[in-house]
Amino acid sequence: MKGVMRVAVREERGAWKVEVATLEGEVRRYRYESEAQARYFAAVFALGPRVLPPVRRVKGRRAA
Repeated sequence: MKGVMRVAVREERGAWKVEVATLEGEVRRYRYESEAQARYFAAVFALGPRVLPPVRRVKGRRAA
């Protein structure tokens, strides 16, 4: 990864989300249980780590 362009924190449906946009145009979204966790990791991402953690894919529910 060459750098972080933008980091955004927001609350959606009771969960806190951090969105990280890289200079390469990739956008990664992470979900946290608390505002403190989200803000902590947003600050870490804003420092521009060389490697971002993987995003865990969540499969949608199947209709019964």
